[in-house]
Amino acid sequence: MKRARGNDGKFIGRSHNNPLMDSREYWIEFPDGDEQKYAANVIAENLYSQVDFEGRQYAVMKEIVDHRSNAAAISKDDGFVISSGENRTAKKTTRGWELCVEWKDGTSNWVKLKDLKDSNPVELAEYAVANHIVDEPAFNWWVPLTLKKRNRVIAKVKSKYWRTTHEFGIRVPKSIDEAYRIDEENGNSYWADALKKEISKVSVALEA
Repeated sequence: MKRARGNDGKFIGRSHNNPLMDSREYWIEFPDGDEQKYAANVIAENLYSQVDFEGRQYAVMKEIVDHRSNAAAISKDDGFVISSGENRTAKKTTRGWELCVEWKDGTSNWVKLKDLKDSNPVELAEYAVANHIVDEPAFNWWVPLTLKKRNRVIAKVKSKYWRTTHEFGIRVPKSIDEAYRIDEENGNSYWADALKKEISKVSVALEA
């Protein structure tokens, strides 16, 4: 919408040729009418998160809003294979199920379960549990395992994040602003140069 100003009436932040290092702030209006103030580098990071290295845009999921199945979906009674030793093994199939997905751009459409399972397994598993369909044959063979993996990953990430402040004796920043501060404290531009090198690899995304 417009540049943001501080209490003194001056524009907030400073410009930079690299979008991810631009600290200017802007007022953003969302589809629901809500207005929020965000730094330019945060906006740029959001744009970069929605494209690949060749500048091709992909959809970012907001939430799963509904589900449906058709005649191709197997029933609970037919969801297992019984071996000669009377052992029951779940059939690994996702056929016959679709999920209605709402995307960040405000659109929505029906997506096959097999595709959404590949792209957003955790969100899909959480949806299945919340909507009491986890015992369906298309879900029960993979949802519990996915949630267990999620819990293990979160536990490791949390512990690593809080403990890792230095690597090989070098202080590691957790944000772009902190990277700038480290450079200023050390009297060099190592982190700024590293950020510039990294962003050059995906600069084609903004040119597309």
